[in-house]
Amino acid sequence: MKLKRYFLGMAAILTLVGMSSCKGDYDDWAGLQTNPEEDAVTIPGFTSQTTSSETNPINLNNAQPVKDSVNIATLQVPAEYQYGVTNVRVVLKPTGEGAKSTVSKTFDLSSNCNMDSATIQQYVSDSYGLKPVPRKFSATVLASAKTGNDYVYVKTGTFDVYVEPKAPVLSEVGYYVVGNVKGNGWNADDTQYKYEFGGTSPYDNPEFTIRVPAQELTYGDHVEFKLLDLAHKGSWNAGTVLSGDGHTTELTEDDKNPVKTKLFDNTDGKGGNIQFAGTTKQYYIIHVNLLGQTVYATAEDIPQLFMTGSYSGYNWGAKWMELTMINGHENLFWTIKYFDKDELFKFSEANVVGKDAWKARNFAPTCNGGDQQSHFAVKDNKVKCDKAGWYLLVVDRTAATFKAYTPKVYLMGEASATGWGASTAADLFSTPTTRDGYFVSPALKNDKAVRIYVEMPFQLKEKNDKGEEELQNVAWWRAEFGVAVNKSIQYRGNSGSDGASFTSGTGKKVYLNFSTETGDIK
Repeated sequence: MKLKRYFLGMAAILTLVGMSSCKGDYDDWAGLQTNPEEDAVTIPGFTSQTTSSETNPINLNNAQPVKDSVNIATLQVPAEYQYGVTNVRVVLKPTGEGAKSTVSKTFDLSSNCNMDSATIQQYVSDSYGLKPVPRKFSATVLASAKTGNDYVYVKTGTFDVYVEPKAPVLSEVGYYVVGNVKGNGWNADDTQYKYEFGGTSPYDNPEFTIRVPAQELTYGDHVEFKLLDLAHKGSWNAGTVLSGDGHTTELTEDDKNPVKTKLFDNTDGKGGNIQFAGTTKQYYIIHVNLLGQTVYATAEDIPQLFMTGSYSGYNWGAKWMELTMINGHENLFWTIKYFDKDELFKFSEANVVGKDAWKARNFAPTCNGGDQQSHFAVKDNKVKCDKAGWYLLVVDRTAATFKAYTPKVYLMGEASATGWGASTAADLFSTPTTRDGYFVSPALKNDKAVRIYVEMPFQLKEKNDKGEEELQNVAWWRAEFGVAVNKSIQYRGNSGSDGASFTSGTGKKVYLNFSTETGDIK
């Protein structure tokens, strides 16, 4: 046989590469190989070729979740070499743009170069993430040629493989609720109930919540809505629009075992609304899992706090400015505001912004702390400020008190000068001198997601590692916020969103206008 003659002619080489003439089952090849190509030889005509290209990738969205369901390559074994093929392997290495790692890994293949869809899905996800675009790998296919009891390990070829991971096509800007919720009424241009990713990837952080009012629905006793893509504002036809099955789902009572409903994008041809049963609570909290393609809803009464005053922009109830909850502390709210000399203001726990807010509990709290305490006093059931300037107010709504501080806004994280450590003067924003002025950051270190917070210069009772309560400094992320793509300031508050700003670029600066609740990175 020709293989016998080929083996005999390469006897010296085969000895070096570990060729064996025995009946062993080659258990040492059963695990992942570190560098198997170094021990392999080539045999003329014994080759392999890719089955994919960048324009025609292996699409795991189309693969069946069963064993050996994804074909990586084709194997050519010359007919004149009458030998069998066993122990087929592929060494994959990420080589495309955006790879998280360049570490190669060896996988078992079937004799026709197939592998498990779940196995390659996990490797693509680990190497690049789950965004469903073609991902490039260098592939080296190795196999054992066998005749009788003789084996030799063969390198059959090296080529590029393109794989698209299994994942839905998602908006990379964010989603907003359009439905029968108050003030919205199926207006596709109304984005007031939204969640913005702020530069983070929905494939890395696929879960989010949107809070919508449960009272005064435009029709019916239950909520109905769809999730539209902020990247295609106003469009009902974008492929990333998310719908439901049209059936009303009960509200979840146990958040650990939620009653979920399936999400459908427009490519599935499903056009039903997402519907949840009615509630007497103040808000629906819509919980979305984009990768799981599920949604569920809880209903809650969430504490809120609003401020109005003598300033013409508020005009005593014509406008109420909402304060932000300190994450994890539902009785504490904060805001950064500019006050004119002798400006008056007060607070309300209004459920409805506008004149009806006066029907809720409203109060003028006593200032009982902070480095700016001396500039505030209560007069005629209103708080009066005797010095113009910017202030950080932290209000305890249950005790009806507040503390006044000099606001100190900092960068945090990868784009900041000091990274994830304690912020220093190198991360401190400048403070303007006028109401319409901008807080301006130092230059950004790189183009990573921008994290921002205001310092809370006091301590709160928190649980330590032992579960015991003790006084601790307020963690920066409890008062975090960011700048969204639409240039609005997005506060973390008590939500699950981290408030990260959209990515920008090295040397750019963040500009924040707390009077208009807007910002920019330029």
